[in-house]
Amino acid sequence: MKKLLYVRSGPYELDFNNYNLQEIGLATAFCKKGYDCDVVYYSKENKDQLIKVGNNSIRILWRKGIKILRSGIYPQILNKDFLSQYDIVIVSEYSQIMSILISYLKKDVYLYNGPYYNLFKIPFVEKVYDKLFIGMLKKNVKKTFVKSELSKVYLDNKGLNDSLVIGVGLDIKKYEMENKVNEETKKLINKMINKRNLLYVGSLIERKNFGFLIKVFQKIKQTKNYKDLQLIIIGKGNKRYIDSCLIDLSSDEKKSVIIFDFIENGQLKNIYPLAEIFLLPSTQEIFGMVMLESMYFRTPVISSLNGGSGTLIKSGYNGIIENEFDITKWVNSTINLLENKEIRGKMGESAHETVKDKYLWDSICEKMIINMDASI
Repeated sequence: MKKLLYVRSGPYELDFNNYNLQEIGLATAFCKKGYDCDVVYYSKENKDQLIKVGNNSIRILWRKGIKILRSGIYPQILNKDFLSQYDIVIVSEYSQIMSILISYLKKDVYLYNGPYYNLFKIPFVEKVYDKLFIGMLKKNVKKTFVKSELSKVYLDNKGLNDSLVIGVGLDIKKYEMENKVNEETKKLINKMINKRNLLYVGSLIERKNFGFLIKVFQKIKQTKNYKDLQLIIIGKGNKRYIDSCLIDLSSDEKKSVIIFDFIENGQLKNIYPLAEIFLLPSTQEIFGMVMLESMYFRTPVISSLNGGSGTLIKSGYNGIIENEFDITKWVNSTINLLENKEIRGKMGESAHETVKDKYLWDSICEKMIINMDASI
């Protein structure tokens, strides 16, 4: 039986209900190819979790780690005996120390990188890291896969110039298994029906450009005076920041902004189809799983240029990319779509076909295996 290890090094605990976890989606696809997969996640306690996939299985290794800035280190798996049981090892992000250590200890290590901007936050740290470790990665990593065109350019500029853009996949099994509509979802559905809805899903923070989103919505309301138009927001943020973004709205405009802190990821299949347009004005977005989800459920996306949009969207065909944070341009694009149901329908269908044909995890896995075989 072939075995694969996928190490997610980021030192943050994840919630299955909150996220469409990329590692599990990719591991599931590898199981279908005959692999047993172990996936390492950061945790406050050591525990194992088993997921059966046909005749194969995913074992989630929740492991205590050492957190150094934004990097996680798992001493328990840093030995050759442990790593020798795996035919393939995938490590996440060039900037994670575990990518350096594991590729030094083990052959057949593949890097899967998403970021296209400095995650160290402090500029000189990135320069020092690159000086120390880029050479080691070039020597020890067998093949580098990247999630976006922007990520490829980012690594090319560092000298890691043999990467392959494969994108990110969507795991639709979670949606297929979610048959019951829960109470919180019903509350939101009741607010959306018989209305026209603009939708945003994600954190309410500056990097996601929440304040800009509110200004765009306000300008649309002021320009066209749509009585039935709502902005549906699913996500959390700092209350003071949220209040500061909403402060200039009139009382009527505020009534049209509906905020739900949380809807389970599997439940979103009931929400996306009720929205006319999905808006994603992030200043930085490694990929944007919510954009992938929205496209799959045929809701047209208007997005800033970011990792995901630059890879997924052919602007005007299966979505719209706005290259600038120009409120007038965002308003005009949104109004044009709102007022043309036929174009929205065609764009939504093209978006669905794009994801279905190229960006489910089975397709991503197939690209990886073909190029892993080629590099052996």
